[in-house]
Amino acid sequence: RLYSASYCRPQQVAMLTRCANISRNATRYPVVESVLQDAALQPYVHNCQITVHEGRRTYHYCIFFKQHCRLRANAMLDKFQGDVVI
Repeated sequence: RLYSASYCRPQQVAMLTRCANISRNATRYPVVESVLQDAALQPYVHNCQITVHEGRRTYHYCIFFKQHCRLRANAMLDKFQGDVVI
């Protein structure tokens, strides 16, 4: 899901991926730069992993974001400036 600073609702987005090698079982890596905006202002993409425990279930999320003081404030996520992909 894309939580864009340009929109007021999250969006499902198709994301390009890259393979580590030619094998079908190769690890795939998301190309988040294809959906995040403001590449000229902040070319670096940060990432972190979050684990949520809800009752007996455990959920793992990988979060990609840009953080820069000159990026637009993200209206959906208070602490972020710029786009966030989960």
